[in-house]
Amino acid sequence: MRIRNVLLTSKVTLYEMADLERRDPALARLLRDRDPSVAAIESSHLETVYARDRVRAVLESEGIRVHEARRLGRIPNGRYDLVVAVGGDGTVLDVARHIDATPILAVNSSPSSSYGYFTCATADGLESMLTRILQGDQAPVELTRISLDVDGVRHPHPVLNDVLFCNAIPAATSRYVLGIGDDEEDQKSSGVWVATAAGSTGAIRSAGGVVVDVRERWLQYWVREPFLGASAHRYRLLTGHLGPSGIRFRSRMIQGAMYLDGRRNGVPIGFGSTVSLRPDGPPLRLFLHNGRGRLGTA
Repeated sequence: MRIRNVLLTSKVTLYEMADLERRDPALARLLRDRDPSVAAIESSHLETVYARDRVRAVLESEGIRVHEARRLGRIPNGRYDLVVAVGGDGTVLDVARHIDATPILAVNSSPSSSYGYFTCATADGLESMLTRILQGDQAPVELTRISLDVDGVRHPHPVLNDVLFCNAIPAATSRYVLGIGDDEEDQKSSGVWVATAAGSTGAIRSAGGVVVDVRERWLQYWVREPFLGASAHRYRLLTGHLGPSGIRFRSRMIQGAMYLDGRRNGVPIGFGSTVSLRPDGPPLRLFLHNGRGRLGTA
């Protein structure tokens, strides 16, 4: 792979948010006083600062032109050969919203505290990973993403991990008609998870879903806490695999919502609106660790 121009982006640490944005005076005070209860926050911040500097140095040592961005907008195809994201899985999810075809290489900025499922290297391991990529021994894996239509209008951002369809008020009942192919069912519950293979290790796993190989193309869904009432009625469509036609919802809520890849990306859904989710979004090209992206296996 030939790499000349790289967009480098990094997570904003909790330490930086407390110090710069003054969102939480109590946290800022604890950090300023070096209270033991927040020692891990400062430690993670220092790891991230080191990772940023190390990643930049490795890229520049290969003669690669590095463009840095702290806030992202849409990244046009062809502008950069590669996007390097320094952070954890949340950083990858944030960056992926803005990318269509440009491959991503994610560096775990704080390996002492971050699992980094989507990351392929640490800052100190980036040099060897980059060598394999430049020599053509490592290729990105194409991960399935969910396309989202609301009343026939395509949402601009495909979903990498999962979608939660539910009431906008977490404690309120979610009311909707769930449809798969020609089958439909009126339901009440705490909401419905819909996840890709990449998202199968996340929230849907905690709810009871299955973990699948990251390269699988199908989706799975899981109804959270279905309301069964006092009768003997039992819902039929509670969990399962979803093929190319995906799944759809017809909202019976005045304040419905969908949360895409976490809490920060919410889409309001009105009463009577129809939502369709399919596994046909543009795939995300991501370098993965443990050899899962070697040529011939992607």
